[in-house]
Amino acid sequence: MSNSHVKLFDTISPVYAWFFNSQVAYYRKVLEILKKHLPLKDYRRVLDVGCGTGPLCYVLKEAGFETYGIEVSKGMLEQALKRLRGMDIKAYKIEPGEKFPFEDDFFDISIASYVAHGIKKEEREILYKEMSRVTKNYVILHDYHKNKDFLTAFVEWLEGGDYFNFVEEVERELKENFKDVKVVELSKRVSLYILKPYKTLG
Repeated sequence: MSNSHVKLFDTISPVYAWFFNSQVAYYRKVLEILKKHLPLKDYRRVLDVGCGTGPLCYVLKEAGFETYGIEVSKGMLEQALKRLRGMDIKAYKIEPGEKFPFEDDFFDISIASYVAHGIKKEEREILYKEMSRVTKNYVILHDYHKNKDFLTAFVEWLEGGDYFNFVEEVERELKENFKDVKVVELSKRVSLYILKPYKTLG
């Protein structure tokens, strides 16, 4: 992610924050679906990669997880810290492409929601490797799949990420980077990708 891309998210972070409550409601539904596919009650410590303004962190903490977040945008993180105040959630600012500030296998699960499509392929490779490194059990991507619609495509084009390449390559990329790939379609354009890091099997 370029510096200009990070600055864009710094600038628009207050706009994202307007949708915090609706995003919390949405992530509660996503977590309920995820519970049908993973024994979440068996896990304790979770990392939200690219936590944005904090709605997923909020839902994870609400569900009883020891919750951590990392974010490259200072503006987004500031919005998150305002909304998560008093919730005992640890959130950190990192630089794009930087090694995550955690030991190997520190988390039971790591989740990246709407992150992978917004960064270039070489950055996704780093994302996958770092999420695998710090995660013992499952890496989860919550992101787009091949079915595109005009509005999403237009917004993503404006944001300048790698949406169009990502949706064409995502399943192949994940099969190259993870031992096991399970795809749970949530809607006409969004899926949960439930992934096993190589080191946890075999």
